[in-house]
Amino acid sequence: MRHLTRRTFIGTTAGAFFIPARTLFGQDLPRKQLRLAVVGAGGIGGMTSGELRKAGATVAALCDVNSARLAGAAKHYPGIPTYMDWREMFRHHKDFDAVAVCTPDHTHAIVGLHAMRLGKHVYIQKPLAHSYEECQMLMAEQKRTGVVAQMGNQHHPHGKAFKVLLETGLIGDVTEVVCWTDRPGRFWPPAPKSYPTTGKYDRGFTKESWDIWLGPCAEHPCSPLIAPFKWRGWWDYGTGAIGDMAIHNADPAFEILGWKAPIVVKGICDEPVVAAFPGRAKIEMMFAPTPKCPRTVKFTWMNSSQTPPMPAGVHPKYTFGDNGLMFIGTKGVFNGVVWGGKTPIVIAAAGHAWNDETKAMQRAGVEAVKGLSYHNHYKEFVDAAKAGTPEACASKMSYAAPFTQALLVGAIGLRFPNRELHFDPASARFTDCPEANEFLKAPSRGAFSMRDFT
Repeated sequence: MRHLTRRTFIGTTAGAFFIPARTLFGQDLPRKQLRLAVVGAGGIGGMTSGELRKAGATVAALCDVNSARLAGAAKHYPGIPTYMDWREMFRHHKDFDAVAVCTPDHTHAIVGLHAMRLGKHVYIQKPLAHSYEECQMLMAEQKRTGVVAQMGNQHHPHGKAFKVLLETGLIGDVTEVVCWTDRPGRFWPPAPKSYPTTGKYDRGFTKESWDIWLGPCAEHPCSPLIAPFKWRGWWDYGTGAIGDMAIHNADPAFEILGWKAPIVVKGICDEPVVAAFPGRAKIEMMFAPTPKCPRTVKFTWMNSSQTPPMPAGVHPKYTFGDNGLMFIGTKGVFNGVVWGGKTPIVIAAAGHAWNDETKAMQRAGVEAVKGLSYHNHYKEFVDAAKAGTPEACASKMSYAAPFTQALLVGAIGLRFPNRELHFDPASARFTDCPEANEFLKAPSRGAFSMRDFT
């Protein structure tokens, strides 16, 4: 296979242009269509391509390293070109205008970078990347090319309710934020404590396709303990529960409070942290004041069905759900969850037990968010790509990359469990743990070299 370097892609980009086709494989197309190539066509890729198609895109090409998943996806788009290797698909880049990157976390950045290098708009599934440096690369490339780039945190529109409720002033100034999820456990299992030493090419994989699946990251045997589904808990391929669900559940906090990178992180867990994320953990992060939040605020992330202590003054029968985002303020507390669109409500007033005053606060909050309408996340991307307006996306690159970086910095805390680490956002370095800085770097492996973009 040809090693596609930055120089190679600069050369091929020069010939890229938009073809105003009226038909595609027998399908009638609108005059101003958005032809979409999908990398990672099975699983979440199938959902994403379907939603983007509903929003007005036309699926023009499919790619998946897993032959079984590719065949399943292709049934929905008869006649569409299919590819095992995204690099081969990109050699036919004149046939599409945008790319949906729906691969596992560890190949989001390399596929997205190559797509933008070709002048393609990109919809990159959450989290945006697997490392801090990859996010830096993505931001730089989007700025250079001016393409539309959106992260696939599809519940982002529901953050509007949190913002409206906070702006009522009912809970005062935010002093602490707590967020949690039921994963791993309910939807994906914790990874074993060491990588498999043997494997076999089955479940739609071959030696060649497994090499592509590995991309720029460390090489381990092909195993059902890793792919196609169980990759999320491995350090080399996934981003753990914080990358899987904080990117949804914590989204309103980062957008509303204007947080970028944390200044202090501490990973709390009892399990050995070597090859895989711990099954049960907490991550504490401190964020400096921002123009939107005038004080230093503590953010706590909890996974595997852990929930926070119940605030004082909550109704005796109130219980937390499997996922949640709780804002604690100087005057009260409210809780909700973006995942699934559970509208936030005031659950406690500061300084006293549940009483009529608390009920009044809750009713006022309910009234404030009643009847809110939410934009369509997928249509937002399609419309922005058609119009060539990158800033039209709420979860655009300039927001999505720093948000993802903050969570990835927090995840590094788990590699040094129960130790407080200080991070300097200006230099993008841990100041008291030099060895932690190695985990900020983008990986590179053989033909899949991220270094071609530095």
